[in-house]
Amino acid sequence: MKRLISERLMTDLSEAVREALARDGIVNVPLLAEAIRKRNESENVALEDIESQLLLQAQSFSAAIEFDRPLLN
Repeated sequence: MKRLISERLMTDLSEAVREALARDGIVNVPLLAEAIRKRNESENVALEDIESQLLLQAQSFSAAIEFDRPLLN
């Protein structure tokens, strides 16, 4: 079953992509997805679903995309 993402989370995704492009000129999907997941834990959306939506958002901007995972402590 495909999980629907709330409008609030989609807004956060879009803003995060725009901010990453303005700041870095590139969208690091796994790093950004983890930050978004943490900010929206109450939404209970899987990291993979957030990554998928981020990838779609980044592609819609024709953004350069990076796939470096965050370092785990």
